[in-house]
Amino acid sequence: MRPIPFILSFLVLGFIQATVAISKATAKNGLKVHNELRAKHGSPPLRWSTKLEKYAQKWSNGCEFKHSQGPYGENLAMGHASFPDAINAWYNEEKAYNYNQPGFSGATGHFTAVVWKGTTEVGCGIKKCNGAPIYTCSYYPPGNMVDGTGAAFKANVLPPK
Repeated sequence: MRPIPFILSFLVLGFIQATVAISKATAKNGLKVHNELRAKHGSPPLRWSTKLEKYAQKWSNGCEFKHSQGPYGENLAMGHASFPDAINAWYNEEKAYNYNQPGFSGATGHFTAVVWKGTTEVGCGIKKCNGAPIYTCSYYPPGNMVDGTGAAFKANVLPPK
């Protein structure tokens, strides 16, 4: 009867590892980088959400480099050395954003998700897939709300101070 507790323990530990792969230090650093970049644009700091972290981690664990189409905003990156590198790559799209014609673009959507003023929470996950890490961050409420007029972008994606 001894093998049952061992197998149960192994299964529980495997589940925990699969769903919570991001360390507290990595989460804290990712939140810090997000908030430093948001501050440049007058956006309030985000709070870390374990609910969003679990969602993002579950998506990363699937090793599919495509958007989940879930209920949250989402940024994906692959192959960067760290979360700060991935977040900064998303932010670097700011160079292509036109504040005089606010709106969504595939070339700037990661940036606008990072700095979206109305977003209040973030949670992220990471999984090494085929030798390269997939980084996923989920945002709530989601940004990049397209309203046809650009008003949502004008109100939520502010020029750097």
